[in-house]
Amino acid sequence: MNQARGFTLVELLVAVAIGLGLTVAITVMLIRNESSRRNLTSVNDASNNGAYLAFALDRTLRSAGSGYAQGWKQTFGCPLRVERNGAQVLPSTSAFPAPFADVATTVRLAPLVVHAGIGANGSDVLIVGTGASGLGEAPQRVRVASATSTGLRLPSTVGLRAGDLVAVFDGDYNCMVQQVAAGFVGGADQQLNFSGAYYSDVVSGLPLADMSPDNAWVAALGNVNGNRPAFQLLGVGDNNTLFSLDLLQLDGSASAVPMADSVSNLRARYGLDTDADGRIDSWVDPATSPWDAATLLNGSPESRARLSQIDAVRLAVVVRNTTPERSDVTASTLPLFADMDAGLRVDLPVAAADRVFRFRVLEFTVPLRNAMLKP
Repeated sequence: MNQARGFTLVELLVAVAIGLGLTVAITVMLIRNESSRRNLTSVNDASNNGAYLAFALDRTLRSAGSGYAQGWKQTFGCPLRVERNGAQVLPSTSAFPAPFADVATTVRLAPLVVHAGIGANGSDVLIVGTGASGLGEAPQRVRVASATSTGLRLPSTVGLRAGDLVAVFDGDYNCMVQQVAAGFVGGADQQLNFSGAYYSDVVSGLPLADMSPDNAWVAALGNVNGNRPAFQLLGVGDNNTLFSLDLLQLDGSASAVPMADSVSNLRARYGLDTDADGRIDSWVDPATSPWDAATLLNGSPESRARLSQIDAVRLAVVVRNTTPERSDVTASTLPLFADMDAGLRVDLPVAAADRVFRFRVLEFTVPLRNAMLKP
């Protein structure tokens, strides 16, 4: 009869050692796999966020100037007056909310103006004026001396309808927003009547009845119920968040609204058409005179002409992931506009505490099609 035998102590020790080795190997593989998965997810999130931002900003900026750019000689640089339900909206009676507190409260009409370096982390703030009426995209001349406290006359009111917002401007560098009266349907009648939340017979001290000299115009901007105009500020604020602010307060709110997170910086460069041939001739930094916001919006004829030369904008958007790594994964500086002339490049510093995050820089150029097609 054979005697049953078990494992010897040596065999048990060898088996335990092999098991421990396999356990360590599997644990290391799992940790590395989880780290790789986390990094990949984080990078994909940043890429998706960047793709969304590129789409959203391109859509917003590409149509800048719609509705009024064709009359740029009368409109560009005009201080916009807006009232809503009898309360003054523009010029704003108080500073804009963060991150736009340093933007001038008098908003002048222009497709796009860059306020350089006034956002969080030294980023730029964009002010964009976009109509959305689809009504010929060209202003109509007001019949001379036709304006009253409730309306005015145009060569044609075809296409205009109740609730439309229109910009009324004259040759004395005055402009205001009015709202087409309820029940109005454009047609053969030349009379355009105003009423509603954005109607006022005197807008920020300027009487509507004075808005019909021989060089007054009306530009359709869009409707309060659909095809809304987009006059807004865009900029980076606290917590790496891109904010927007509706300057017309179409929803009745004067608060900045988060647009996207994980955005740490936004920079811009103007593309100029200096000889009116429809091509970009040069690029300039919006922080340098005379292309800085203060000079472009000083109301002078020279600045109005300069605004008309801005036909494109190149943006650099810096996005950041939300999960820190165990060690630094980002260099001390990020190059922006690296393929442009030396005076336009930026070496963006990255704080030591932020180098454990992964950054991605997206650069793209947006043509301002309405500015390019202006007469």
